[in-house]
Amino acid sequence: PNVADVVKVAAGGTHTLALKSDGTALAWGYNAAGQLGDGTQASRSSAAPETGLAGATDVRASYSASFALTADGSVWAWGYNYQGVLGLGDEDQRLVPTRNPNLATVRAIAIGSGHSLALLADGTVRAWGPNGNGQVGDGTTTHRLAPVAVAGLSNVTALAAGGNHSLA
Repeated sequence: PNVADVVKVAAGGTHTLALKSDGTALAWGYNAAGQLGDGTQASRSSAAPETGLAGATDVRASYSASFALTADGSVWAWGYNYQGVLGLGDEDQRLVPTRNPNLATVRAIAIGSGHSLALLADGTVRAWGPNGNGQVGDGTTTHRLAPVAVAGLSNVTALAAGGNHSLA
């Protein structure tokens, strides 16, 4: 596909995502974990659209996983899912974008090296994934396979996620 009209790019460890102005998400690169979202594990050197994903407003990538936020406030995830990186409630790898059933009305997402954050329309934050350093913000170091509320936050307007820390 044509990569004209790209409004955003995201770089994973070995793959790239691009978001076109029409809401189409494209991916290319290494694909051993299904992070290209095309239903295969075949790597490719040219951009192709994600399978079953439309209306994206943001794309983000971690080392071997990919994420999209759509206009309806849904979060979609695919690829490697060690320790719940995808936030779908399990550790099963996904080869195509899968809607997170535990998130709605999301305004922004931030992706760290393994953990992820979602800013909800009410100004609260949900987080999931590896949590060995407390980066999920729920007062524990327990890995979270699905989104949990970040303790003590309200009226949040922006998010960022680093290697083992989170910012709001």
